[in-house]
Amino acid sequence: MVNREKQAKHKKGFSLVESLLCVSLFLIIVLMSLEFFDFTRNIFLKLKNKEESRGAAIAALDKMKTDLLNGGSGLLEPIQLGLCEGITQDEGLLIILSKDKNLSPLNDLFEGQTQITLKSIYNVKKGMELCFFDSSKGEVKSISSVIKKDIVISSPLEYSYLKEKTGIILLKKTSLFLDKNKKILRRKVNSSPSQPLLEETSIFDFTYEKTTNLVSLRLALQSNKEKVYEIFVFPKNTAIATTR
Repeated sequence: MVNREKQAKHKKGFSLVESLLCVSLFLIIVLMSLEFFDFTRNIFLKLKNKEESRGAAIAALDKMKTDLLNGGSGLLEPIQLGLCEGITQDEGLLIILSKDKNLSPLNDLFEGQTQITLKSIYNVKKGMELCFFDSSKGEVKSISSVIKKDIVISSPLEYSYLKEKTGIILLKKTSLFLDKNKKILRRKVNSSPSQPLLEETSIFDFTYEKTTNLVSLRLALQSNKEKVYEIFVFPKNTAIATTR
């Protein structure tokens, strides 16, 4: 009987104080684990957002580089005649011109004419620009309206052109600029609404040196203003046009 009582004492469990201490330690460990998880999660999200912003900036630079490399494409004769330039800059706008398509008139064109009949007006829209030229002269006009196969230009032609010797180029005009109010780098093609190219942009600078035919682009993001992304582009089409 005495042995049974001794065995019962040895089998005694944790006391209430010991149980509370164990539970408290467990809760402390759980809370510390949750805090550590939240800390690592925040670091991961910051790194993820940083990498996504970096990828977006590089993608925007690549897109602008493609536009610049296309500058002056198909405009060899108009550039040599001094009618237009493949790349220009104007009050925060970087403007890139290239050929959209060739058009053909149905008849000879005369000085003072404003309504012109074309063989096709596919993809010809109001607000776009046309370059008229022959071997010795030319001019650039914007389209004010399109009526069936006729186009109406914004101002009368300054010269007359023979149908067989006349070139008409529908121009593609791409504009790049920073919307400073909304901090958005935008891209606009012809008269269509501008599209966002990169959000949260704090800096967008560019320079075009005609003598060296070199374009530099610089941009920075709101999230990291100290990190500046920069590229240099040599548009070969404008170089070819100016050296011939």
